[in-house]
Amino acid sequence: MKPSTPQTTSPAPRQRQRRPRGSLTPDRIVEAAERVATTEGFEALTVRAVAADLESSAMALYRHFATKELLVDALLDTVLGRFDCASPTDDWLEDLRIFARSHRRLLTMHPWAVAPLFSHPSPGLNAVRIGEEALRILARGGITDDAAVATFSGIIALNYGWSAFTVARDDSAEPTLPTALAALPADQFPLTISVATSMGNYGSDAHYNLVLNHLLTGVKSTAPEP
Repeated sequence: MKPSTPQTTSPAPRQRQRRPRGSLTPDRIVEAAERVATTEGFEALTVRAVAADLESSAMALYRHFATKELLVDALLDTVLGRFDCASPTDDWLEDLRIFARSHRRLLTMHPWAVAPLFSHPSPGLNAVRIGEEALRILARGGITDDAAVATFSGIIALNYGWSAFTVARDDSAEPTLPTALAALPADQFPLTISVATSMGNYGSDAHYNLVLNHLLTGVKSTAPEP
């Protein structure tokens, strides 16, 4: 008679531990939402995805944010709260240049946020604070009312457009672009061929600074005489 083989039992499936009720806070939820958006893209940002990151339930998140839209509002406001502009100097135009670069840098640091910030109707008080800073700088140069709003809008549009342009850029295609342009028929595209190398650098910091300089030159030319 053969000795009986002891039977082994598989361990019970491990149950994921839910966080205790009350351990979630709005700040922690927003932090998790940013992790999801940063690693997976804004399109992947759902309440369920954020709950999974926190090892919690979607229902627990809804106790703090009644809708996904409110969570997005808080997330975008948090991003804009990181805007940092240097202290004012005695040169308002240079301060405006620093403002524009700082705003663009913020967008560059959060590429997933470019599209939702551009299209979101209510990004929060920090968006208003950024606008207030720009209007304050322009007022020092004597630019107020509609002229100030138009100038501020132009800078913001440049930054959002430039950022969206570079975010969507296919970096893998950049090395081949100048070669492809240089191979075009010279009789049809002589000017394009002449700048083929520069076209390979489109969206660069150097190109941005050149465009910003043109914009600010125009702003200065329309500012009231001191």
